[in-house]
Amino acid sequence: MSSKSGIEPLKLILIICAIAFFLASWLVANVPIGESVTWVSALFIVILSLPSYYFLIRWIGFRWGVILIVFFGIFPIIVEAIGITTGLPYGEFYYSDWMGVKIFGLVPWSVAFAFAPLIFGSLSISAKLIPDWKLQLVLSAIILVLVDMVLDPAAVVLSIWVWLTPGPYYGIPLTNYTGWFLTAFIASLILHQTIQRINDVQQEIPIEVSSSLFISLAFWTGFSVWSGLFIPIGIGILLTILNGYYLLKTSNN
Repeated sequence: MSSKSGIEPLKLILIICAIAFFLASWLVANVPIGESVTWVSALFIVILSLPSYYFLIRWIGFRWGVILIVFFGIFPIIVEAIGITTGLPYGEFYYSDWMGVKIFGLVPWSVAFAFAPLIFGSLSISAKLIPDWKLQLVLSAIILVLVDMVLDPAAVVLSIWVWLTPGPYYGIPLTNYTGWFLTAFIASLILHQTIQRINDVQQEIPIEVSSSLFISLAFWTGFSVWSGLFIPIGIGILLTILNGYYLLKTSNN
């Protein structure tokens, strides 16, 4: 449903949330959080995932929505557990305790809620930019790499994860981004193929599913501003504008 006289109520709420999270990022950048309240980080990740989950289920139905949410919750846990154990495909790193209890003693449980909204969002944006589905998968992976170029430097500053062999991009090795591209491409392919096999659903994933990514980008771009991470600031602003343009564009335009 679109509005001819203004912004739709749900989209207005998303704008307000993005602004609120942008401002809240100042607290994260400037106010130390003690180890006794590290559960706040995990709760924050879960809350951020909810808008995308809501729009996904509203579009694709409860059954398939839950299946996709669960699958793309388990997927990153397995991939990152392998990555931490072997160093592939990202490079050698480990998680601190900031994101909650670790599954297998390796990957925080909250990672299950962190990855899915990103892949849902990146594919929905790429679907708006390119009609060819094969190129959409490549673009989706590129978008997710760019998103990670905003998120990862902030995570390093906050010591959410630690690289054993630091690299040239704010201490992050380039292997992290080749690994992210590979992971994102595989995840995008699985998501696309699954959607294609679901009956009674429009084939193009709706842009509203990128809502969590939009808010997350606003937050981490804000953190980059307060922390002086200049390259992530530029990338974050461009991605937020791109995401916001398509997210807020009504169907009658």
